Amino acid sequence: MKMLTIVGPTAAGKTEVSISIAKTISGEIISADSRQIFRFLNIGTAKPTGREQNEAQFHLIDFVHPNDCYSCGQFARAAEAKIQEILMNEHVPIVCGGTGLYIRALFNPLHRLPESDNKIRKVLFKELTKYGIDYLYRKLLSVDRKWAKRIGPKDKQRIMRGLEVYKMTGKPLSRLIEKKRKKPKYHPCYVGLNLPRKELYQRINKRFDDMIKLGLVKEVKSLLENGIDPESIALRTIGYKEITAHLTGALTLDEAIEKAKRRTRNFAKRQITWFNKIPAMHWYNPNDQNTVKHIIARWKK
Repeated sequence: MKMLTIVGPTAAGKTEVSISIAKTISGEIISADSRQIFRFLNIGTAKPTGREQNEAQFHLIDFVHPNDCYSCGQFARAAEAKIQEILMNEHVPIVCGGTGLYIRALFNPLHRLPESDNKIRKVLFKELTKYGIDYLYRKLLSVDRKWAKRIGPKDKQRIMRGLEVYKMTGKPLSRLIEKKRKKPKYHPCYVGLNLPRKELYQRINKRFDDMIKLGLVKEVKSLLENGIDPESIALRTIGYKEITAHLTGALTLDEAIEKAKRRTRNFAKRQITWFNKIPAMHWYNPNDQNTVKHIIARWKK
């Protein structure tokens, strides 16, 4: 089955366009965003507002506790279940988001591995903070040299996952993934949303300024006061990490804002590079009044 999949960099306008499409084709939106999954992180993740959620049905947002981990494999399985549910209701599933690993896991199924362990993750994050990624990479080399050589010394997420799986199972991750993968159930129809670089960066900067005005500092302060671990994946999110540093006295507010904007711009650049590597990707400008019509026409071909 051909699955309409809307991707692109942060702040490019994916939510607005996906809502317009959903309203046109009786669609429901499956969010592929690794930060909008977290409860209580609303402002800094640009989570769909209440008004937007009244305009279209969203799935896989706002359901994971910020102190918990959530893997690509978990997302893929949850997304498959939601797709089946939407189809049974005779609506159209629309995958929309900027987390490339989530989308790849859905359309290129991963091997079934143990779910993340929060306790082990916390230990690894503490080691990462204290000793650095080179230290963790050397540990990985000692227990799973094959996986370490495959991913390289700078792939923080996969280094930590390799160590986590080994601690949980006593077996190298490289051995566990030698089994044959299952075939994907769906074929993606990829469409990308993007803007000229200068305009995209202006939108990123303005959006973060708007987040500050909407109360991002207060939101982060509330999360910390309610026991959310500052080293959790949730609070290591761009924006939340910098505001946390401000609240702990490591950065002034102006420094935190500028650093968050710069990191977001760099992140957007990496997203564009990632999605540009997808064969048959078609890009559209979200400001073009015909974009929604053209995307629907491409999906229907």
